[in-house]
Amino acid sequence: MIHPARRALLRHAALLGGLSLTSSLPGMAMAAARHSPADIWSTDAAEVKVSRGLWPGSDHMAPGVHFENLRLRMPDGIHLNALLFLPTSVRSGARVGTQMAADPYRNEPNGDLAREMIGQAQDGFASLYLDVRGSGGSEGTPSDEYALDEYDDLVRVVEWIARQPWSNGAVGMYGTSYSAFNSIWMAAQYKPKPLKAIFVRGGTDDRYTDDIHSPGGIQMMVDASWALGMITDNASPGAPDYDLHSKAALDRWNTPPWLDIFLRNQRDGPHYRRGSLAPDQYGLLTTPTYLAGGYLDMYQNFVPRIMKHAPAITHGVLGPWHHGMTWPGPVLDWRRMQSRWFDHFLHGRDNGVLTEPKVAYYMPQWRRQNFRDAGAIPGEWRFADTWPDTVFEPGKKLFLRPAHDLGEATALKADPAPGQGGELAELAPGASALKLRYHPATGGFSNSIGPSSYEGYYGLDSREDDAWGLSFDSPPLKEPVEILGFVRAHLFAAASAPQANWIVRVNDLAPDGTSYIVTYGFLNGSHRHSHVNLEALPPDQVVELDFQLFCTGYRFSPGHRIRIVVTNAYFPVVWPSPYPMVTTLFTGGDHASFIALPVLEAQASLPGQLPVLADHIGALGDAPPDAMSAYRLTRDMVTGVASATYQMGEDRIGCEVSESDPAHAALTISTREQFHPLGGRRLIETHTEGSLRSTADSFRMDLTCTLSENGRRVRARRWVTEVKRELV
Repeated sequence: MIHPARRALLRHAALLGGLSLTSSLPGMAMAAARHSPADIWSTDAAEVKVSRGLWPGSDHMAPGVHFENLRLRMPDGIHLNALLFLPTSVRSGARVGTQMAADPYRNEPNGDLAREMIGQAQDGFASLYLDVRGSGGSEGTPSDEYALDEYDDLVRVVEWIARQPWSNGAVGMYGTSYSAFNSIWMAAQYKPKPLKAIFVRGGTDDRYTDDIHSPGGIQMMVDASWALGMITDNASPGAPDYDLHSKAALDRWNTPPWLDIFLRNQRDGPHYRRGSLAPDQYGLLTTPTYLAGGYLDMYQNFVPRIMKHAPAITHGVLGPWHHGMTWPGPVLDWRRMQSRWFDHFLHGRDNGVLTEPKVAYYMPQWRRQNFRDAGAIPGEWRFADTWPDTVFEPGKKLFLRPAHDLGEATALKADPAPGQGGELAELAPGASALKLRYHPATGGFSNSIGPSSYEGYYGLDSREDDAWGLSFDSPPLKEPVEILGFVRAHLFAAASAPQANWIVRVNDLAPDGTSYIVTYGFLNGSHRHSHVNLEALPPDQVVELDFQLFCTGYRFSPGHRIRIVVTNAYFPVVWPSPYPMVTTLFTGGDHASFIALPVLEAQASLPGQLPVLADHIGALGDAPPDAMSAYRLTRDMVTGVASATYQMGEDRIGCEVSESDPAHAALTISTREQFHPLGGRRLIETHTEGSLRSTADSFRMDLTCTLSENGRRVRARRWVTEVKRELV
């Protein structure tokens, strides 16, 4: 089995289908092993050869469900591992549609995955999960995420499914995160004829800016641990025998880490355009698509954008969730929603799904938060047929007005002390400015990871972080203010260094002084015109910066204030820019910096309803375990080095930066997976330890992976890569 803490380290390892109405099935993990192998009901087709996999088949996992583990031989000889759950009605002649997901997270036919897939079979569908090439029990090499040969495989498997004796010829792809990404691109770019619909959560339409690579052109820090940690998954042998000496195991052992590829693609380009509908490929998507995203994630922007630009039939929902799409709540019955969507498009049933409102969003409001689950988020569901125009074109301008009454020339001579700011004003002030000294070890401590076993951000009280930036507050609100969509930041700024990052946060400032994050966004100043053709910042010269923040929905209550924080650091969320510096934010006159809010005007909500299982995850009683055992923030007063450490079981992530020398920053990781081969007494363990470190000119990756059997080291390998740092 996979070590539970490992799931927390993998940002994308959310449950394939989320929580469902299916009850827990005691002993399901070993059900297959206790019974004699069932017949294989699948056959060769579409140049794919079928043989029995090593997981025992069974007709006893759940009433009315047949399970088989298959090895699908591709035309090039590579065998892919597939888990297939079928309703037993197909043995009597029924032909059903298939729900299919594929990712590199080596899921096994037990626990959460089996419960979800059994539920799909009980809903009347075939359910197939595929380890993508080079992962889990599949042969081949994991050369890159979303590799070209991975898509070739997926096309063949979709066509193979359509020709099975139990299939009605219709396939739907689904998933969260990785499997959402490949579902979208399969539907848009490859368009296999049997693929009739997709249902995706926590996905993207831009792999460069809206993934864990480079939002706003800034290198991610703590989330880069996903790429570091994936070497542990990719280097481990396949289930369930975990043969350390097979050709497949040796092939994947010798595959370079994915981070090596990412570091060699610091700019946008062909590597990221593959799999991205933005900016000009939305027209490719014509397959009916259901989209879902969470405000507390960084994978929500694709929902309204795809619905606006793609010609496909689309429905979408946004709510206050992290990447797993259940924390903290409200918890939706995703399985029921997904099966209704596919029942219409795969089975042709007129179940009313297309007569329901196309848009659903939750409008949350203030609650007191902490690092752990704080209970239900107050708010309400709203329904519409389209996203309001203001989602994309925010119209409420609030200008940044300094608290001091200094003209620009005088303000530019002032000390760049922290704790400065001013107010938000509807009219532009006279020309002035505020200077800010860069403090690289500040900004993002309150934007913490936790607390579910699927990573996500809980906003803690950020007053301490606010003090290191420039804060601008509105007067206390007399009436509620609701926002929905993309906040836009339009800044005029300068820096004394050739590269600087700008981070803008929107916070809810409560009457008691508590400051909670509502949304945030980034821009690397050297990317102000393009993520491809970069331009260093001209020293101390004014540049214009315009960028969107992450899509959100929120209701500011009367008596609260809207706070805007502008800063140049967001440690440990993003990688610190390398130069000590002073930045200047210009306000008023010809350089009137402002924020545009997507204020939602009063409008009647359409009648609508979503299947809500509980108002928050804790109310269900069977929530995933809390994987985060420690989150430590330290600062060495002698060396000036600040550290953030995350502990999840035996897995650890560390981030550090020097306050006086921000070029020298580091991400460290230690992660291990343990596997018990089916029916044996062997213990297989893969352990990865290493770092990604920076200087002003380069990034250096140094990773060591060790494979052991019963405590004895079988092999070890070290990867060292150093690449030029390209204005990040």
